[in-house]
Amino acid sequence: LALDMKPVELDLLLTEVFTEMTVLAGNKVRVHLNDIDEAVVNGDRDRLKQVLLNLVANAIQYTPQDGDVFLSLSKIGNQARIIIRDTGPGIPAEDLPHIFDRFYRAEKSRSRSTGGGFGLGLSIARWIVENHGGQIEVESKEGKGTTFVIWLALAG
Repeated sequence: LALDMKPVELDLLLTEVFTEMTVLAGNKVRVHLNDIDEAVVNGDRDRLKQVLLNLVANAIQYTPQDGDVFLSLSKIGNQARIIIRDTGPGIPAEDLPHIFDRFYRAEKSRSRSTGGGFGLGLSIARWIVENHGGQIEVESKEGKGTTFVIWLALAG
């Protein structure tokens, strides 16, 4: 997968993803755009959007009716930090080390309301982020929700 690296305004990209995902969420969950800083990174806009859409769609899918999904973007030093947090059921501790593995699906805990993928979304997301020189992290507590954090170097 070749990456087309150019300056990407993450704040505009996240706002676009927020708008699209709010439509997807419908009346099921509330999607919130919290703090948002202006941040420019060198990256492939389409691939970065794919990562954000995947993470937010997962958050919406796994969050129960009337739950919340929160998006934010901030600058920390020379990095952009994107946070996607949900109020879903969380991911069991034993599944957390494996969620970025290809084909791994923690079906037991995060039951799918609609059919399904092949467990490739998170491994592709990690590949894209790492090939942008960034990092993707996950934190989750059962019954409390899941938080994904993406770190990318700011341009310039």
